[in-house]
Amino acid sequence: MIKDILKEAETRMRAAAQKLEEDLAGIRTGRASPALVEKLPVDYYGTPTPLIQLAAISVPEPRSL
Repeated sequence: MIKDILKEAETRMRAAAQKLEEDLAGIRTGRASPALVEKLPVDYYGTPTPLIQLAAISVPEPRSL
């Protein structure tokens, strides 16, 4: 029973660490990155849709999207 709990906890922790690593990869100090907002869900005709599927995201200046 304890081994099952530990195995489940390890699986969840690995998934959380991998997700954090993916999120942190998109952050760069001093520069705006389209990766910061491309996965934001937007209500599109009643369906949550990632922003990247609805619009082009550009970086006109280093500190603005």
